[in-house]
Amino acid sequence: MVPFLEVLSDLVKKRVEIRLLHAKEPGKAFREDFDRYPNLIGGIERILCPRVHFKSVVIDGDFAYTGSANLTGAGMGAKSAGRRNFESGIITDDKGIIGKIMEQFDRIWRGEHCRDCKRKEFCADYKDLLL
Repeated sequence: MVPFLEVLSDLVKKRVEIRLLHAKEPGKAFREDFDRYPNLIGGIERILCPRVHFKSVVIDGDFAYTGSANLTGAGMGAKSAGRRNFESGIITDDKGIIGKIMEQFDRIWRGEHCRDCKRKEFCADYKDLLL
């Protein structure tokens, strides 16, 4: 299985635009893996939002996955049978569903929920909206 960040690095090399929402700064293993792909530093946009828990991937507005699985080996079923998480998700090419997935992501990306958020003290990326 190709590491997730290697896939992102290859996409950045092809000038694919990538945006990631994180609930918190990634852990040590992710950061060490991230450092192996220096083109990711300027090649992807990232925002932290402590309320984010959904996991979604949308490709060109034509294909989407959304579900509970973290984008990790355990979450995506790459660990041994006894170490896999129980997850749920869907894969779709239905434009209506994809549009709703994209709009959920975009509302958070734009900071539309920030004014009413009760976790503002954990948010660095939307500090201008915290007044």
